[in-house]
Amino acid sequence: MSGKITLCCDRCGARNYVTPVGDKKTTTRFTVKKFCSQCNSHTEHKQSI
Repeated sequence: MSGKITLCCDRCGARNYVTPVGDKKTTTRFTVKKFCSQCNSHTEHKQSI
């Protein structure tokens, strides 16, 4: 069973995306560049805790 992680914008802190994760045993935080509707630009989104 895969879980879900929430991605939050690195610049403004808005939680914009939810994505499935297959492996829950990872120790590093997931980061990806996505579009933030609050900042109105492409920014780095990190896994929120």
